[in-house]
Amino acid sequence: MSALPDELPSIEAEHIYDADAYVFSAELEQPIRRMIDKEAFVELPKSGGYRFERAEPLRVEGIVSHRGGYTQVAGHRGCHGRGSTTLATAALEDVNVLDVLTADRVVAQITSEHPDDGSVPSVSFLGTRFENLRIGGEKIELEPHLEILGPKPDEDESYFNDGGVFSRIAHQYANIKRMAGLPKWASDQFNWDPVQAQRLNEINCSLVNGVSGSPGKTFGHVIELPHFGKIFLGELTVKREPANDGPRLEPSNAGEYKYQFILTMIRVELDCPACGRIRVSKMKTNGKGKGGG
Repeated sequence: MSALPDELPSIEAEHIYDADAYVFSAELEQPIRRMIDKEAFVELPKSGGYRFERAEPLRVEGIVSHRGGYTQVAGHRGCHGRGSTTLATAALEDVNVLDVLTADRVVAQITSEHPDDGSVPSVSFLGTRFENLRIGGEKIELEPHLEILGPKPDEDESYFNDGGVFSRIAHQYANIKRMAGLPKWASDQFNWDPVQAQRLNEINCSLVNGVSGSPGKTFGHVIELPHFGKIFLGELTVKREPANDGPRLEPSNAGEYKYQFILTMIRVELDCPACGRIRVSKMKTNGKGKGGG
């Protein structure tokens, strides 16, 4: 009988990848009715790998157009064999809505990394940007905040239990609330309640702290334009769910959850002369590793 080895071979922890992205979608109601489904939609297999899709140029009469773009998603072991990495990108060029909102290029990009010895991923928005964003021909200056989630919380703590994350988001909401002439709809919508965020397992914030140089009213990442509608920039949602798709848990043990990051670079609510909704460069990413994540 052969002797047993001193150590059994280690089995690599299984990681379930999760990411998808698209560059453009719209539901137009007036002056024409047109549905534009998720362009260049791409979804990452749970086993990882790489997927790429190209978006062809689009023109819908004189209402909305773009010159094309691409999406990509990737999931693989870390470059040095440690942890699991997920990447999602959605890039769109020459965006034009009613010759009011224009941008040379809009890029959304999320990279998340799951360590082998933990459940909570680190996340980066490096590469995310607006190039030459203009409203009515006026160049818009943005105050980006790509670090709103900060570094990965220490000791595998949840983002929902990180005081730094909640402090930065509270500051962002406070900046909106102190704006002079804030419309009632915005005052009702932008209320930061950390207790409710933990209870609902959902955080809503933005990768844009402020906007300057735009006509209309601006507050935080939002622009409200008479005779056009509302523009929302860099909207980020962080969600967590029970890792095993079981019943909702109390927000205590970070390792019992899986996380999801959802980013929409431009969301437009058109409100006269055109009516409808438009989304530019939207994605979600993350996955489920050891203990959840």
